[in-house]
Amino acid sequence: MSDNEDFPSAKRYKLDETSDLEISPILTDSFQDNSIQDTKIFNDPIHGSIELHWLLVKLIDTPEFQRLRRLKQLGAAYYVFPGACHQRFEHSIGTCYLAGELLMHLCQKQPELNITTKDILCVQMAALCHDLGHGPFSHMFESVIEELRPELHWKHEHTSVQMFNYMIEKNNLMSFFAQVGLNEIDIIFVNELIFNELNGQENNQVWPYKGRDISKSFLYEIVSNKLTGVDVDKFDYFARDSYYLGTKISFEHMRFIKFYRVIKVNDGRRHLCLRDKEVKACYEIYRIRDDLHRRAYQHPVVKGIELMLREALIAANDYLFFCNAAGRCDTRLAHTIDDMYTFAQVDDNIITLIKHSHHPNMNKAKEILAKIERREIYRYIGNTHIKFTIDFKQKSSKNACQDIIKYCQFNGNEMHITPNDLVIQTVELTCGDRGEDPLQNMWFYTKMCPNTATKILKEQVSTLLPQTFREHDLRLYCKIRDQTIYSIIRCGFKEFCMAKGYTIPKGSDQWNMMSLNNGSGSESLSSIDIQRFNLKKSTTL
Repeated sequence: MSDNEDFPSAKRYKLDETSDLEISPILTDSFQDNSIQDTKIFNDPIHGSIELHWLLVKLIDTPEFQRLRRLKQLGAAYYVFPGACHQRFEHSIGTCYLAGELLMHLCQKQPELNITTKDILCVQMAALCHDLGHGPFSHMFESVIEELRPELHWKHEHTSVQMFNYMIEKNNLMSFFAQVGLNEIDIIFVNELIFNELNGQENNQVWPYKGRDISKSFLYEIVSNKLTGVDVDKFDYFARDSYYLGTKISFEHMRFIKFYRVIKVNDGRRHLCLRDKEVKACYEIYRIRDDLHRRAYQHPVVKGIELMLREALIAANDYLFFCNAAGRCDTRLAHTIDDMYTFAQVDDNIITLIKHSHHPNMNKAKEILAKIERREIYRYIGNTHIKFTIDFKQKSSKNACQDIIKYCQFNGNEMHITPNDLVIQTVELTCGDRGEDPLQNMWFYTKMCPNTATKILKEQVSTLLPQTFREHDLRLYCKIRDQTIYSIIRCGFKEFCMAKGYTIPKGSDQWNMMSLNNGSGSESLSSIDIQRFNLKKSTTL
């Protein structure tokens, strides 16, 4: 007997396949047409067999959602980690599955919450569609829009909402929504779940949302938890990203889900609360997030490639056009976010469009992409830790580069560099919510009092926990790959850091010696200066 014979009318398939499946339904409320009460099974390397409701499959089987197959989950990290080839398509399906698992657990343990099948479908829809608004190379595209259209303050979540609504209208899905009892209020609810800041809602309001009343406030913490940052989105990408990066993590998301309870607290809202014995697992979540950022997401070479891709897209913006719904091909890349018909055409394949473009003004962008393929990536000079301030954030990068050049010791026979040859990048690395203790917004319960929410102080957990949860790296890259220039800039960057009171870059004790060995001609620092550098206490702005 084959595997499919257990389900006579069902087919099993992998995430990169599509087929119609008909097996018994997960949800049975509010259906009017029994003939379409079926689910579909996906074979996923992370979660195993994923079974999704037929209405969710209707969303998956749209061109707008299928576009996620052409967006790599980790963007430019694929250029450094060859195994990181997974797409936002499978991440979205995995997040949808975990949202359903969490809600089914709550239904079984706390039936008094009155979680309806409509609630479950809406939350799963939000989980499924939360990444529809990502552009080419994911978060890197946000920096492109920030550069080309700074007045917008664009966030991909807002476009996710727009794409979700466009997808429903374009594919005439409202009739299917009606078959399971979903209406306009439920659509609003899904929009709010995807983007909590929709319509300028503020947290100081008693209850700012329209999709569900305050008795269902915990539903807003499942897909995107703005209170603690712990949600099913992270559960999936922790497991999925570490799997494809070839790293191992100790966090077990299914165990974590089993310890969730919903408890009403003194702010009048019902929150997701965790068993007190899982408090160390909470810190583990933030530690894993920080580790993934350091190892992969914010890897110096990954960020260097992102800088080059960003420059290529900015250079190509005025010469790369997309068609709108009226058939006019005059929409520039940065304006595709204004129209979902056009935005649906934009994905990681934009690199291929640029490479094969015959427009004479596209040469700059094409040359940058060619350098990436030849692995002529911007040279990573080093980094230093700084204290984040608004003044530094607003400071011109070019001015900072000019300051660094002043400390570079060139002689008359050597080629000089300009601020345009250097790139300064600030990277935030954080273990907690907004750099604060992650537990300060989390609620817990005990075995003895499972219906009472309580706080746990960091000191009650361990005295070995960190005192700070955020740091900012200032990273320097050089576009010129010449080894002599590179060595001189490294020494200049070290002197710049010491003059500004920043920490000395890692490994910089050997930079002066390497500079001399490479015959750069730069004057080495005296032994007294080196001792002063090494003994000087690291300070911040």
